[in-house]
Amino acid sequence: MNKLKLWLEQTMMISFAILVGIILEGLAYCLLGGAPLASFSLTWLQLLSVVLTGALCSIPTLIWLQDKEYTKKQFLVSIILHCLGLYVIVSLFGLVFKWYTQIDGFVMMTIIFFMVYVFVWLVTLWFHKREDNRINEALDEIRDEE
Repeated sequence: MNKLKLWLEQTMMISFAILVGIILEGLAYCLLGGAPLASFSLTWLQLLSVVLTGALCSIPTLIWLQDKEYTKKQFLVSIILHCLGLYVIVSLFGLVFKWYTQIDGFVMMTIIFFMVYVFVWLVTLWFHKREDNRINEALDEIRDEE
C-alpha cells in the first residue's frame, strides 16, 4: 500500500476516533452530573492538537508495518511496543496541550487512548481485508476469462 495513503488513512482514523472519544467523555461528564452541557467546548488549538496527534501517531505505524515476516512472539512484542510508544506520545501531547490537568482527566485520556487503539486496529484490518478481497475477485475474473 502506498505509504502516503496509509499515513493519511491512519491520521484520519486516529483523529476521528479521538474526537469521538472526546464527545463521549463530554457526554459522560454531562450525564453523570459533572459540567453542564453548555460549558463543554473545544478550541481551535485543541482541535489542531487532535489532528497533530493523529498525524504523529501514524508515523510509528508506517515504520512498524514494514513488509517483514514476524514470528508470533516478535509480532506480539512489536504490538506491545507500538502500543506503549503511542501511549507515551499521546500522554505527552495531552500534557503539553492540557487535555488533562488532574488524575481523573489522565485516567479518562488513558481509557480513550485504548479505545482508539483498538478501533483503529479493527478498522485497519477491515480495510486490508476488503482490499485483499477486491484483489482476489479481480484475479478470479482474469482466471475466468482465460
